[in-house]
This record gives sequence, structure tokens and C-alpha cells, in this order.
Amino acid sequence: MLLAVLTIIPVGQALVELIVRPVTVGQLVDRRVGLETQLVAVDGLALLVSLEADPPPEASDAKLVYHWYTVRDSLQELRLVLVRSVIAPDALRTRSVLARVVEDPAAIERTIAGIEARGGSQPEPEVGPLLLIEERPRNLPVTELASLADVQESQVGQLVRVRLQFADGIATCVGRGDCNARALADGTGSWDNLARDDEGRSVVVRTRYPPSVAPFVGVGHHAQDRETVGRLLALPIVNGLFGWGHVLQAAHVEHDLGLPINHLWLGPILFMAFAALLLIGMRLPYPRFRPYSRSGQPAPARGTIGSVACRASGRITPPNASPFEIEDLRAELRGDPPRGAALRIQIDGRWQPFLIPRNLGGLGGTELGDLLTARSHRPALKVDWFGSNVLFVFADTASRDAANSMVHGAD
Repeated sequence: MLLAVLTIIPVGQALVELIVRPVTVGQLVDRRVGLETQLVAVDGLALLVSLEADPPPEASDAKLVYHWYTVRDSLQELRLVLVRSVIAPDALRTRSVLARVVEDPAAIERTIAGIEARGGSQPEPEVGPLLLIEERPRNLPVTELASLADVQESQVGQLVRVRLQFADGIATCVGRGDCNARALADGTGSWDNLARDDEGRSVVVRTRYPPSVAPFVGVGHHAQDRETVGRLLALPIVNGLFGWGHVLQAAHVEHDLGLPINHLWLGPILFMAFAALLLIGMRLPYPRFRPYSRSGQPAPARGTIGSVACRASGRITPPNASPFEIEDLRAELRGDPPRGAALRIQIDGRWQPFLIPRNLGGLGGTELGDLLTARSHRPALKVDWFGSNVLFVFADTASRDAANSMVHGAD
């Protein structure tokens, strides 16, 4: 019990270290959440532009290539979070998509024609007639698909999840010829993208964001490094991407792909492992004697007592002979009021007699209790006399109490 109580403190600290708090970009930029050591998860849209970053000061492997990602809650949000990560931009183009199956061959033809008109290539093989419209996860049934071959067999209106690699894309309004340049510049509208599965099949996926960005979840420490943030925002490429007229504000998150394993405390792990081994050891099926409290032990009964059968284990020290060990042997106790208790133990097929004296000079003491195993417990009596220490195990409590009376010389 004490070990379990002591385990709570380091384990609690480790759990606090491992708590990852979902936050918005605005909360981080405005410093409304978190400490520098807190783990946060930023879910937003990352610009797919390769901005190489220096490794963080504590990086142990210099061979890794780090990238900066600018992450926003939405395309209309001016605030952004800078996430330093080892994920390459191309890796973000391959992701699982949760989408609604829609039949719209005209939209697919417009998308392919628009991409070709802007220098894109004709997908091979031909794109199927079903369009996928990406949706936000909701509490609705979702069908997991292994490839786009299963999409063509899906029902229109069904919600599916499939892993795809995104390629070219255009605004949906391009094919219809009703685009509003200002709305597109503000990120308002939808975009149709060509995507492929691992087997090379193609499909058109409609998203609420352009092909230049991708959904991104950065999990790591919320860092307070204004110097690093300021240096990156001062780069000409960053100013060109976000506009000179925008007042940029940013926070900084160190993306850690190893979470939560890399941040588990070794101390609590070893402490919990030791506690678990101890608890398991206490439950193993080897015998373990559990004594009663002194106040809970019954007084020896009075009256005529016959013999009591039991099992005996421990050390026997006969008079003028060397001690020897016994293990779970058949035994029998019989009352012998003038002297104490007569004990017989079956050793190597023969019954050997011994005497448990009742005088205080010979009888060292008795303890009543139970012999515990993983699945059972049986009444037991531990007796010491003249250098002998034997544990007697009985079939029932009445037999054990009768044996206790015999040992104490009750008549």
C-alpha cells in the first residue's frame, strides 16, 4: 500500500508532462494559453512552402533536416504559428481524406480541362465519374476504403475515408467562369484537386482550401523564442508570401514526432514496474502465511479433543539430533494433556512421532492465520518449540482451533 501511495507522486508529474492541450493559433499568438514547457497541439492549415530551419539547440541528431511551417486557423486569419518540424512538405500532400461521395461528371471534366489549360497533365488512367467532397469529422458512420477502386463501388452520399496523394488543383469557380478575384485572395471558395492512391488511380477531391496549403497538426512544446520568430518574419520570402501590408504576429511551437514516448519519465516507469512486479509476486501461487492480529485470535477451547489431520511444512529439531526441513507432508496432532501435544508426521512413507511441549520453557509461541495462494486461503497455525518452526495447514477453521487447543494443553 505504501509503495502504491509513493507511486502516485512521480506518476502524477509524468502525466502532467504528457498532457497535450489542443489550442488555436489565436490562443498561442495572444499568449492566452500555456507555459513554455506545456505540450500543445495546433490544428490548422500549413503553407506548403519549403522554409528550411536550423536545428533546435537541444537537437541530438544533426542529420535531420528541419523546416518551418506557417500554420493558421483559417485562410482569413492574419495570426500564425511557426512550427519547426522534420516533416518534409511533400509528406503533407499524402494524407487520409474524410469525404462525401458525389456524382458530378461535369465538375470533374471542368477540373481536368482547367488543370490542363494551366500546364497540368492529363491523369492516367482516366478519372472516374465520382467526386469526393472533403468534410469535417462528425459523429456519422464512416466507411474505411483501402483504395480508389472501392470508391467507384460506394454509394452516392456515403461518407468514406481513403488515403490519397494530392497533386494539382484549381479553384472550383474557374471551370464555371464566375470567379471573384478578391474572394479567392481572401481564401473564400472551394478548390478541386487531383489526387491519387497508392495504385495510381486518380480522383477529384473538393476542399475548402487551395493546393498551396494542407491540414497540419503540430504537437510539441510551446516555445517563447521571439528572436527566432522575428528573424523568420524578416525574410523577404516570408514578406512576399504574406504581404507587406499585413502586421504579422506569430508564436513558436517545436514539433516533436516522438510524443508521447520520448517524454515519459524513466523514473516513474521503473517505479511503476517495480510496484507491478511486487503486486504480481504477492499474487503468485506460492504459499504465504497471513497471521491474525493478537486481538483476533480465539482463546484455546476446553474439553475432550481427539486427533486432527493437517499438512506440515517447516523445520523440525528433534532432541539430540540435527534439524531437518519438511515440505507439505501429511501430519496429525493429538492432545496429550500432561505434556502438550503429540505430533506425527509421515516421512518417507513412515509415521514419525514428535512432541510439542506445553510448558513455557519449551513452547515458544503460536500464531493463528491463513495460508494464502493466488486463488484460495486455508486456515493455518504456526508453532515454535525447541528450535522447531512448523506451519500446520488445516481443512477448516474448527480443526485449526482444535489444534491450537491441543498445543496449549487444554483438556
